[in-house]
Amino acid sequence: MAFAPSPNWDLDVILPGGPAGAAFAAEYTALEADLRALVARSEALPAAPPSSLLAGLLLDLERFSPRLDTLFSFTGCHAAADAQGEAAIRAEARMSALGGLAAGAWVAPKDRVATMPEADFQALLAEPSIAHMRNMLLSDRAQGRLRLSEKEESLLAALSQDGISGWGQLYDVESGSLKVTLDRGNGPETLSAGQAEQLMWDNDRAVRKAAYDSVREGWATIARRCATALTHITGTRLTLNDRRGLDELDEPLVQARIARPTLMAIIEACREARPLMQRYFRAKAKALGLEKLEWHDVYAPMGESGPGVTYEAAQDVIVKQFGEFAPGMADFAVRALSERWIEVEDRPGKRAGGFCTEVAARHETRIFMTWCANDKAAATLAHELGHAFHAEVLFGNPVAQRRLPMTLAETASTFAEALVREATRVEADTPAKRLRLLDNSLQDATAFLCNVAARFELERELYTMRRNGPLSVDGLSAATGRIFGEWFGGELATVDDLFWARKLHFYIAGLAFYNYPYIFGYLFANLVYEAFRPQGAAAEAAYRRLLARTGDDDAETIAREELGLDLGDVATWRRAMAGVARDVEAFEAAVAEAGEAKRG
Repeated sequence: MAFAPSPNWDLDVILPGGPAGAAFAAEYTALEADLRALVARSEALPAAPPSSLLAGLLLDLERFSPRLDTLFSFTGCHAAADAQGEAAIRAEARMSALGGLAAGAWVAPKDRVATMPEADFQALLAEPSIAHMRNMLLSDRAQGRLRLSEKEESLLAALSQDGISGWGQLYDVESGSLKVTLDRGNGPETLSAGQAEQLMWDNDRAVRKAAYDSVREGWATIARRCATALTHITGTRLTLNDRRGLDELDEPLVQARIARPTLMAIIEACREARPLMQRYFRAKAKALGLEKLEWHDVYAPMGESGPGVTYEAAQDVIVKQFGEFAPGMADFAVRALSERWIEVEDRPGKRAGGFCTEVAARHETRIFMTWCANDKAAATLAHELGHAFHAEVLFGNPVAQRRLPMTLAETASTFAEALVREATRVEADTPAKRLRLLDNSLQDATAFLCNVAARFELERELYTMRRNGPLSVDGLSAATGRIFGEWFGGELATVDDLFWARKLHFYIAGLAFYNYPYIFGYLFANLVYEAFRPQGAAAEAAYRRLLARTGDDDAETIAREELGLDLGDVATWRRAMAGVARDVEAFEAAVAEAGEAKRG
């Protein structure tokens, strides 16, 4: 059943007329005026402010943030849907300036929280009006070591829009306007990079190779500019880390709200899983009649294709499977689909990738992706709807308790995928369907345990490379080829050595290491699924309670108190991989069975 009346989202309900419209101009003007007033109050904050004065400023900054976040989402959605639209590009640039102002407004309050005498800090915590901010304030005080002086932080906020953020915007413009040409057998056609990348999951190996080659050739034309952007993004972070006395992981770990032992345990578990994943790669190569997989074969579909490959059928499958676990999740998905919160149309001019963004002022979300009729698209839709449901739960919290770290954000999205994957696996009624679903599951494991782990190691390597000078295309490609080759265990005949250029996550100015949280989310979701799935009707309430805590607590506390888990113990993460081992064994058996049947 199709619940969505259109493949396009509705943004006019937020602000009619788009980024060139009068409504956007009016809201921007109003926001800018209110923000400048907040900046003036912040800059006038005394060195030792009365707790009531600081509490009042913190409350007003909190009240302001949903409006600002909503306008950021609005412009970001328009820019993603029309990557070359001049109005959207200009609006994004203007929002960057507004973001710099907003960052500046927080400098003085954060400085006072971090540096005030303990007695004054306790007085601030005792202010009734900001009782809900307790964990946020404790975190800000603990993070004082991550910050420069107030004057330096103010200057950094002002310069970032023309510095690190500007390089990120340049990448967005370059990648969004990239066009590639390929021939699927019906003559040359021009596609966006995002459209062409979708074809790397095609059933036809010739189409997959043509898509891979065309995408790689396209990125090669802008690789030098990408290397320049990455040089300055990494260089800025390196300079700031050195000035603050930090290493490259200190700030990302605080942002992710996990402890270093947790991250190290996760990466160690991934390393231990390499031999297991190598068995899968060898079995898949055998099934495809290849000596070794090439990069464009890793995500080749296998077995019998089934329902859920069209947008209409995928909606029905997702709503049904969400409902089997939690009726409230299904009701929410129907609302998001029917109220046109989702953009899926396959057309030129869209940016690559997918995302879910909050329209905080309306307690809504918007989902962006490009539909390609395969299981991956259905999985992406489930993933993004998982993010959206998570946001729906957190909208019940005060703004200060919606500080969602990416680690726990990716838990909810990956959990939603798992619900659909595991339920549809049970319903597979032929060996070919089971093979397809097993392969889909192991493709996810490949993405998180090999690809994302390699991204993490590559990003750490960037800091070492950058200390020796500007990053070069050749140097970046060599490092990518080496690191990805190691993480795939030498089981691939080729790897995409330009992956560093085409992966947006390396170029997000405000967030370094946009990689390992995906591994955390994937593995932690497996543990959540293991804990909650058997609870039947009680599962939804337990799941909602866990999600509601993610905006205010750290991952280790939530895992210990809600699930009884020690995240710093590598054994916890080995346990999370039990399903991967089961799937590899089943996949090997299915491939052998298929081979016997073919020979017979």
